Amino acid sequence: MTSDTVEAAKADVKKGIADAGKAGAYAKADANADVEKIKASFGKSDVEKKVAYATADIKADVKKANADAEDKVAHAKADLEKAKSGLKK
Repeated sequence: MTSDTVEAAKADVKKGIADAGKAGAYAKADANADVEKIKASFGKSDVEKKVAYATADIKADVKKANADAEDKVAHAKADLEKAKSGLKK
């Protein structure tokens, strides 16, 4: 394998790891939101439930947005490393 091929493979692996981390963060955010919603469903008024549900959804969306941003940064860094290895020829 040439050096360029190795660098390209490393970049692709880094992207894959970032994508897996993003998927995990999404699953964790959804699970946490579901737990908060279940907790809110016991002994609360309808208004309190709606507020708790909205809060849980907002928190999940923020965590997902952070995961998206981290994923995009990881992809950009990997692409940059791939491009740098191509310039070294």
